Amino acid sequence: MDTTTHLAEPSARITNKKKRKERILASARQTIARKGFDALKLRDLAISADVTVPTIYNLIGGKSDILNLIISDLLAKIEDAQGNIEKTEIETAFENQIDRLAALFATDEDYYRAAFIAGDRSGLFEHDSETGVFARFVAQPIAICRDAKTKGLLLGEISSEQLGEQVYGSYRLARQDWSNGYLDLSQFRQQSMTGVYLCLAADAAPDFRKRLFKEISALQ
Repeated sequence: MDTTTHLAEPSARITNKKKRKERILASARQTIARKGFDALKLRDLAISADVTVPTIYNLIGGKSDILNLIISDLLAKIEDAQGNIEKTEIETAFENQIDRLAALFATDEDYYRAAFIAGDRSGLFEHDSETGVFARFVAQPIAICRDAKTKGLLLGEISSEQLGEQVYGSYRLARQDWSNGYLDLSQFRQQSMTGVYLCLAADAAPDFRKRLFKEISALQ
């Protein structure tokens, strides 16, 4: 037997398995994004991905395994997109953070909507989630608030931890509205930034508060 042909056969099988797996996940994301979490049924998924139900189990597993793959990929992409945010100006720091998220979501809205719907449904982003996702995501706004307090922009009458959580909650709520189709990405950005600025204004020094009010007016 030709050795080259012999070696190519396993490689071709691996490639085909990978393609089928990607097709299954793409169909699952599309279903969740367009029809909701409960619409994901393995039988329907098999039809839309042009595979059999046993193939789904062999390549990925059951529904929970599909969701875990979608969610884990989401977290990696978000953490990569939000890394190394400059904190020179607090408004710019949060603006960059939200702009990066919006740009990321714009690359594949079906995918990110589906992943967030799945994550929210599983409780992934809740305060008491055992995954530590909430703590990781809220750490950045807390750090930015601490930096602003050090620079005298924030008075410190509200702790950086409490303020950072409220700031994170502002764009988390906007993200949930976008995930469920209530907002487009431009509205996601506007609602996120308005919420962030209002939170910061609650503890802002007088001059900084005026700056924030101007930013809020500019968003209208």
